[in-house]
Amino acid sequence: MHQASVLCMSNKPRIQVYILTGFLGSGKTTILNHLLSSLKGSRVTVIENEFGDISIDGSLINQQLSQVVELSNGCICCSLDEDLYDVLTELAQSELPSENLFIETTGIADPGNVASIFKREDVSKVFELKRVLCVIDAETVEDYLKQTSELHRQIIGSDVLIINKIGLVDPTYLSSLQKILNSMNPFADFVTTEDGQFNFELLEKSQTRIVIPKPKWSLLGRFSHQISTTSFSTLLAFDERELLHALTVTLMLYYKQVYRIKGFVQVKGRSEKFLLQSTGQRLTLEAIGSWDSDQRLSQMVFIGIGLQHQTIERILRPTFANGLTKTDVKLENE
Repeated sequence: MHQASVLCMSNKPRIQVYILTGFLGSGKTTILNHLLSSLKGSRVTVIENEFGDISIDGSLINQQLSQVVELSNGCICCSLDEDLYDVLTELAQSELPSENLFIETTGIADPGNVASIFKREDVSKVFELKRVLCVIDAETVEDYLKQTSELHRQIIGSDVLIINKIGLVDPTYLSSLQKILNSMNPFADFVTTEDGQFNFELLEKSQTRIVIPKPKWSLLGRFSHQISTTSFSTLLAFDERELLHALTVTLMLYYKQVYRIKGFVQVKGRSEKFLLQSTGQRLTLEAIGSWDSDQRLSQMVFIGIGLQHQTIERILRPTFANGLTKTDVKLENE
């Protein structure tokens, strides 16, 4: 960690900090955009942490409502902590600093480690950590709790638990799920939402928790950061039907290995830019507007355990409209 201190602007109020965490595919970016919409007129900065080298979520944040800073190729809860400190220093020294700072972590981040930087004396003079929010996918949370420790850490290390996508589960199950989550973190406030509708007023009503308790499960650490990413880029267009079929089958067969697929793709016969993303075993492909340039570069990120780029290439090869050669794509393993 750098030795230089964050400069304190004594004549200005502290910047309010909100950490947004949640496992892969829970809906963090959607909720963040709703939060930003409810803060129109305020000076807001968003720090977007991408685990891979391709920024997908950063492109989906409403940049008209906020200044977006991207920290990629690592996780700010461990390898990018110094980069986070550098960004905080720049924000603190700004002539017109933000009123609110939102930090959207990667889907595997430990929020306790991210929050700890704001307990430093020099940082706490300028920044006030207000809330740690964990977005939870009501449909997939129990499966992921059985597979990985990261979600345990996120639930325990947060003071507001946002149960998202409640329309996908039975009300009886939702009640049971809340009891499970309450047993894991009895200090947290609960909020439910069907499609990421969440506004800033709900944060103001929740209570700040001073101490973030440490997880006690022996499971913790067993899976920690064994998750890797494989990035895929190509200028070729996809056959929509073949792509959806291949990836749907992949999610069904390798459900315990493939945690998340997300990216932008070019579809044959369509001029729009398409957003591809998976949550659990659900896969969606939707048009989100036009491409930023004539070069329609499809980019996908696969996140999971034990992923091999050769396997990803083999799965995607039959989905291209005009065939695929090895020179047509760029694959990176992390």
